[in-house]
Amino acid sequence: MPIEISWRRNVQAALDAENLVADDSQNTTLSLRSFDESVHTGFQMVTKSGPLCGEPMMGVVYFVDDFTVNVDENNADVRSQLAGQIMTTMRDACRQAFLEWSPRLMRAMYSCDIQTTTDVLGKVYAVIARRKGKIVSEELKEGTSFFSIHALLPVVESFGFAEEMRKKTSGVASPQLIFSGFEMLDEDPFWVPTTEEELEDLGEKSDRENLAKKYMESVRKRKGMFIEKKIVEHAEKQRTLKK
Repeated sequence: MPIEISWRRNVQAALDAENLVADDSQNTTLSLRSFDESVHTGFQMVTKSGPLCGEPMMGVVYFVDDFTVNVDENNADVRSQLAGQIMTTMRDACRQAFLEWSPRLMRAMYSCDIQTTTDVLGKVYAVIARRKGKIVSEELKEGTSFFSIHALLPVVESFGFAEEMRKKTSGVASPQLIFSGFEMLDEDPFWVPTTEEELEDLGEKSDRENLAKKYMESVRKRKGMFIEKKIVEHAEKQRTLKK
C-alpha cells in the first residue's frame, strides 16, 4: 500500500544515509536513520488502533515513497523537537492512505459443529444462512440418520445463535462453537453506487444493505466514535404542536 509523506529535508543528508557513522554522539549529520524511531512509533500508533473501528490492523503494508525534512542541522536539539511532529505526520499519513485504498474489515469467526437428523436439516441450514454463516462440510454417519455439519459463523452474528437453533429444531440440534480466527469481509464499508448500471439497479440511495458498513457503525457506536448518519431520511410532513 504505497503512501507519500511530504516532508522537506536536506537532499545531501538523504544521499549519505547509507554511509553514516554508527556513533550518533559524534556524528551530527541528520539522515533517515535519525528519525527511525519516530517513524516506527507513528506506524505502530496507527496499526494498533485502525481508522475504521479503532481495532488493531492486520495484513497491511505501507511503502514510504518520499521522506524529506528541511531543518537547521546546526541546531543540536532538532531531533528532539521533530520527534513528536514526525510521529503525528506518519500516523496521519498512514491513516489517510489506508482509507484511500478501499479498506476491508476482518471478522472474528467461530467454528460451528452440529449433529442433527435429516428431519430438521433444512431448518439448520436456514438458521445458519440467516446468521451470515457458511457450510464448510457435511457428512452422514454410516448406519445412522444423523448428519455431522461443520460451518463457519461470524462472532458478531452468534449472539443467541444456540438458543435459536434449539428453538427452530425443537431441541434436536445443539451447536458447539469454537473460535477459529479471523476472516476478511470482502466488502468496502464506504462503497456507494457510481456507474450508470449500479445507479439503475440500486438507485442513488443504494437500497442494498452494506454489511461491512453495518458492522463498522455498530462498533463505532459502542465505542462512542463518530458516526455519519441521517436522523430523518423520508420526511413528508411537519407540523408544530401548540401548547
